[in-house]
Amino acid sequence: MSTTAERYRRFAREAAPRSPTYAGWAEALAADEASISLIDELPIASRQPVLILTAARFAGLAPHESIAPWLDEHWAEVADIARQRATQTNDPRRTGPLVAALERIEGPIALLEVGASAGLTLLPDRYSHVFEREDALHRLDPEDGASALELRCVLGEGVPAPTRLPRIVWRAGLERQPLPWGDAEAERWLRTLVWPEERDRALQLDQAMAIARREPPRLVAGDALDGLPALAAQAPSDATLIVWSPAVLVYLDPARREQFHDLATALPGHWISLDGRRVLERVGASADALLPGADDDFILSVDGIATAAVSPHGDRLERWASEGRPQESGA
Repeated sequence: MSTTAERYRRFAREAAPRSPTYAGWAEALAADEASISLIDELPIASRQPVLILTAARFAGLAPHESIAPWLDEHWAEVADIARQRATQTNDPRRTGPLVAALERIEGPIALLEVGASAGLTLLPDRYSHVFEREDALHRLDPEDGASALELRCVLGEGVPAPTRLPRIVWRAGLERQPLPWGDAEAERWLRTLVWPEERDRALQLDQAMAIARREPPRLVAGDALDGLPALAAQAPSDATLIVWSPAVLVYLDPARREQFHDLATALPGHWISLDGRRVLERVGASADALLPGADDDFILSVDGIATAAVSPHGDRLERWASEGRPQESGA
C-alpha cells in the first residue's frame, strides 16, 4: 500500500495539466513530514488529496499562499471540515456519456443516481448537448428549447453521435450527505470542489445550479448498497429503471464495489456506470477484452459491460465498443 506522501506526489503529477495550484500544493505537502503526519491522523477516507485541498480552500487558504505553514496554523479547522464533508464533485459534463449510453435504451426513463451530491447529473434532459467531431456538430436541446447550459463532448473516430435526449419521467438521487438546495454553505462547498484555474468548469457549475434551483431533483439520504433497493422500488413500473453511478464507486472499498456490481445488475432495467478501468474488477476485465487501453482510462459501462472509453469528466467519448451497446428493452 502506498504512503500518504506517495499518494500526494502521484496526485501532483495528475493534477498538473488541470491546476498548477493543486499540483504545487500537493507536492509541497508530500515533501513536508509535519503536514503528512497531521493528515495521517485522519481516517483513511478523509486523507484524500482533493478533500484536504478543498477543505483548506474552504477554510480560507488562498491560491498564492504556501500551504504547509498555513496548514500547520489552521489544521484544527481543516481537519474538522475533512471529517464532516466528502468529495462530492458534481460535474454536469458527465451527462454527455450518460446521454450516449441511453441512446439505445427504450424509455421512458426512471433515473436513479448513486452518489448524487447535489443532483446535477440527474438532469441530462435539462441541458443542451453538443457532440462534436472534426466533420460535424450534433446538437441536442431540451424539449422547451436551448438550455442556458451548453455541454460539449468530443467524439472519437467511430463513436456514434446520440440523436435524442432521454425522456425522463422520474428521477431521484441517493447520497450519504445530500447537499440541500438553499443552503449557502452547501453550495459554497460545491463551488470550492471545482479546482483552481478551472474557470470554465466553475461557470458550468453555476449554470447547472441555476437550472436545478428551478426544479430541484429529489435527493434521499442513504448508503450506496443499503439504500439502493428501497429507492429503486419507488420508481414507476411503466418506466425503464436506470441506476447511474458516475465516478462514485472508487470511494467504496473493493469488496463493497463488487457487492454493488451484483446488486445493480440484479435490479430490473439497466445499470450505467463511469469509473476508472481498475475500479471494478469485472468491468475492467470487460474493458480489457472490448476496449484495450491504459490502466488510467475511464470506462463507461452498461450492465457491467464496457461500452466506451471516456475522459474522467465526460467531455470526450474517445472509443466505442459496439459489443458493449445495450439491447433495446421495454419497461
